[in-house]
Amino acid sequence: MRMLLSTLNRIFKKSIMKNLFPLLLVFFLFSHIGSTTGNTLSDDPVTTFDYSGTSLVGGGLSLGYYNYGFSGSRSVSVPPLNAYYEFGFHEFITGGPFAGYGRWDYGYQTSNYTWSFTHLGARGSFHVTRFLNEVFDNDIDEEKIDWYITIMSGIEVRSYNSTVYPDLYDNRMRIFFGPIAGIRYYLGNNFAIYFEGGRGALGALSFGISTRF
Repeated sequence: MRMLLSTLNRIFKKSIMKNLFPLLLVFFLFSHIGSTTGNTLSDDPVTTFDYSGTSLVGGGLSLGYYNYGFSGSRSVSVPPLNAYYEFGFHEFITGGPFAGYGRWDYGYQTSNYTWSFTHLGARGSFHVTRFLNEVFDNDIDEEKIDWYITIMSGIEVRSYNSTVYPDLYDNRMRIFFGPIAGIRYYLGNNFAIYFEGGRGALGALSFGISTRF
């Protein structure tokens, strides 16, 4: 029993470090870029933003997570796409559902096989621009730059299909949980581009477009 607990503890620590290291690295880079950019965007007074009752909708691509397939040539038939909707429950907190889907095809001699992945779940975001302004004495405009930390949790459905070996792998479903650090840069009043790093939907790095209303 003691050996089992020790093994589980090591796995837990390894998983946490694997997720937190890229999260902290990306968040540090985002913070540096945001602080240097925000001070030079304009001479207008810095404004704050209240997310209560605000809706956020976004979608884009994910990179850098899956590497299934053992031989042959690989092609992406459906790139790893993700989309989300968040609603403001508090001045600094938004949350809502997300979804992701990706498919990879492999060919080897006369055989072909396919991996596809579907992510469904919920995400909650804490918008920290105002707090970082206070801690680091910055003057980032909250309506222009949105720094946030997000927690995602949901199910991942993995499907396998092959023309030659249809029973080689089972279809599986598992629960996943992961933190994300992200930044939105608003090109206008309601339209933004975003970057997210961490344990996201179908990738360690996600980017795309977002809008708020």
